[in-house]
Amino acid sequence: MAQTIRPRARSVAELKNNILNTALTTHYECGFNPPPAVSNLIPNYETSQDAYILSCAEASLPGTSLATAELTNDYSGITERHVHRRQYDTTASFTFLVDRHYRQIQLFETWIGYIVNEQNSEDPNYFYRVNFPNSYKRNIWITKFERDLNNNNPVPNLKYTFINAYPVSIDQMSVTYEGAQVLRCTVNFNFSRYITNITNSPQVAYPITGATDSSQWIAGQGFNETGVIGKTNEHASETLWALNKRKETGIVLENQYNADEL
Repeated sequence: MAQTIRPRARSVAELKNNILNTALTTHYECGFNPPPAVSNLIPNYETSQDAYILSCAEASLPGTSLATAELTNDYSGITERHVHRRQYDTTASFTFLVDRHYRQIQLFETWIGYIVNEQNSEDPNYFYRVNFPNSYKRNIWITKFERDLNNNNPVPNLKYTFINAYPVSIDQMSVTYEGAQVLRCTVNFNFSRYITNITNSPQVAYPITGATDSSQWIAGQGFNETGVIGKTNEHASETLWALNKRKETGIVLENQYNADEL
């Protein structure tokens, strides 16, 4: 039987150490890594990278959820839900303070223009051809830290790395004659998934389906029923079950080879 945790008195020092030492939303840094083909189109990109990092006025740490399948027939009166997929937010949004050189807008307009291989032309016969995904997808990141960050004595930080990210949209930016405000540019990134530096995940202890080494591929369930005696395709050959099935269906192969001979 599980032990019941009873309430107990705690000192002020314990409260300060556990619940008052909170993380603040105002200390973070975002990193963007456009493809070389994009950065080469932007004048003085290498010397102005801090302008993009420090001008990110707002960002959102990503959300995630687990997709489940509902099972109702395993146990009478019991409904179970088992996980079959981890899902990630569709986009990650970043808002930038635009400087007088419009560098923030230029970076992401150039990146999106490169994705669709855009031609800066007013030709009525305008067309575009989208580049291959590997050429425009890059990793970007958000690092969350606290105000007591010290390079000589590093404190824990939280880093989210977005895998295969690219800008998918730029929100509209309003300009008006009314009260002057700082122009802000919000860019939405699509990404495949993210990883963090604080997740302690166990190492996978079994071969992964789709590994480069085909001898490590895992066979499906029921291999004993079909006569296949190996769980991988290493030293594969036609099984007796497959041979009988081929004869039953009348399939005749003039040239038959063992996989080891190929």
